[in-house]
Amino acid sequence: MQETVDAYSLAQMNRNGEITGCVVDGPLSYDVAMSAEIARHKGVEGLHSGDYDVLVVPSLATGNILGKSWSVTAGAIMAGMIVGAKVPIVLTSRGATAE
Repeated sequence: MQETVDAYSLAQMNRNGEITGCVVDGPLSYDVAMSAEIARHKGVEGLHSGDYDVLVVPSLATGNILGKSWSVTAGAIMAGMIVGAKVPIVLTSRGATAE
């Protein structure tokens, strides 16, 4: 799957010093990314499982589903970022509150 190849490439670029100022791991399944206990159980070592600040997803649809599921089931407050514009843009859901 292309997203798996892309995730591996980004992690390699981080290890090679091409992406700096952060730690990039991947590819990772959602459960391994979110839980150190699950990572240990599955034998995935040396990661920051359960302690990531950002999850990169392969598509807008995937990100939307992930964000909505967090909002609805866990009460997460969400906003999306649009990068590459001349000014910062934050994109919220039509159903979002002012909070």
